[in-house]
Amino acid sequence: MIKKLREHELLTKLLLILFIALFAQAATISLFIYHRSREAYIEQFDQSNRMTLQKIQHDFETLNDNIENTLTLLAESSAVEGYFKEGQQTTLEKINQLRTVQKMNDSLAPIFPNIKDDIFLFGENGRMFISNDMVSDLTADDFFQLELIQKVNANPTATQMVFTQFGLTKRDKHSPSVLFIKKLRSTLNQTYGYAVVAITSDELAKIFSQSVDPQITQIDFVTDDKKIFASNLAHRIGTTFDSFDQLNENETLTKANQRITRLPLYRQNSALVSEVNVHSIADQMGVILPIILYNIAILFLGGIVVYIYLNRNTKSIYQLVDSLKQIKEPVATSVPVQGTYEIRTLSTTINQLLTTISDNHTQSLQNEQKKRALEIQAMQAQIQPHFIYNTLTSLKFLVWQQENEKAVSGIDSFIDLLRSTIGNKNEIIPVEEELKSVKSYIAILTLRYGEAISTKIMVPEELYSLYMPNMIIQPIIENAYLHAFQLKKSGFITLYAMIREDTLTFEVVDTGDGYDTEQSPKNRDYFSGIGSKNVHERIQLLYGEDYGLHIDSVLGVGTSVTITLPIIKTPSKHP
Repeated sequence: MIKKLREHELLTKLLLILFIALFAQAATISLFIYHRSREAYIEQFDQSNRMTLQKIQHDFETLNDNIENTLTLLAESSAVEGYFKEGQQTTLEKINQLRTVQKMNDSLAPIFPNIKDDIFLFGENGRMFISNDMVSDLTADDFFQLELIQKVNANPTATQMVFTQFGLTKRDKHSPSVLFIKKLRSTLNQTYGYAVVAITSDELAKIFSQSVDPQITQIDFVTDDKKIFASNLAHRIGTTFDSFDQLNENETLTKANQRITRLPLYRQNSALVSEVNVHSIADQMGVILPIILYNIAILFLGGIVVYIYLNRNTKSIYQLVDSLKQIKEPVATSVPVQGTYEIRTLSTTINQLLTTISDNHTQSLQNEQKKRALEIQAMQAQIQPHFIYNTLTSLKFLVWQQENEKAVSGIDSFIDLLRSTIGNKNEIIPVEEELKSVKSYIAILTLRYGEAISTKIMVPEELYSLYMPNMIIQPIIENAYLHAFQLKKSGFITLYAMIREDTLTFEVVDTGDGYDTEQSPKNRDYFSGIGSKNVHERIQLLYGEDYGLHIDSVLGVGTSVTITLPIIKTPSKHP
């Protein structure tokens, strides 16, 4: 996978860049849409919330009016005054007055729809009245002993709202409640008791609990001393609203992620406080999932379109790259001209360059071949005079010894040798001709050195038809005669030939003095002659470094020179 990506690096990078661009564009548009939608939604929600708060404010005022009307009816009833005022009354009068109070209670309209309330009447004469079948948790005397009564008496207002952490019935004993208390005054303006409408905080919260979502909007009724006496979050009832003083009436304060609004609740010195969670509003919008799906769709569809387009337009580039990879040698070749204008221009230019490179390569090969031919001719020119000089020296030695017959025989062999070497202008000759020259040269050397050094040629006849460079073996035989027998005066020289590992191998083995192969060439004579050196270089120039001469020698035992050549069956195989 990584290799594939590397081979298509351009397409991968372009796709990655365009994908990032598409993602950035989609994200930017999405954020813009989200923020604009969020602002519009919050603004719309604010308007809706303002209307809801005004309705709650109105409902509370309606509730307060209904309570005030109920308490006023009770306070102005002569039956109530007669029953709860101190004085001498017969039992029958008490019963009649109680019945009248009961009938009046039964005729009272509900304080507010769906809100349960309890009406209590407490008289200083110790009597009390409950509007329903509930059992009071307090006697009249207990009620008058409450601390809140002292606060009510200290306030000249006729009707007051008081928040308590308890209810007045056995049922609501542990429930935070709101008490609407009205002083019962006689015609002489003397207080003889109290009329109370008791509503638990949970019941009072029904004014707004069904109108708002507590996950988004938190509604609190707060007294002037910062106490929360009703809320759509039950755990807040009875707690203190710490930031109440920071709020101005009929204004909205933005604090952290909350938008806090305060509206007055008239007549009771309390306030309606709304806290709206902006994050919850945004979540309620329901646009995040559509935006995510929109981005995924845009990236998917856009990615497909971009991939098809880029793949179509970069395909010609990769075909051009593949064509260039297949060009192993600078020979006459070309790459396909296709694709966009730029790619076609590039392909045309590459073809022109390939043509120029091919022409230059061909010219370089020709020049190199000429150079190599000149080098080989130079080496040959060095070998031949060297060989002629040594041969003539041997004939001179015979003449000096007055060995006329041997000298004549040597001259005949020398003539044959010249005819097969210098007279033959071919660089590559059959093995048979090379061996014929070697035999003529051995005959000349035998005339000089006698039979003390015996030479034997062991070459299979099936190798005679193969081809090899001329005058390759003669310098090795010459070295063996001239240098291998300095200490020893007799021995054997044997020439072997064979096919070994797809190469034509000649091996010249002598039983002469041998030498230390670790000795510096400057300090030894063997294989240091110009003829043998040039033979090795000629072979490598002709066939490469895989071919040439290799020497193994053991001091006092002898030397083996191995000549490695390619198998050439016809002269045309010559490079």
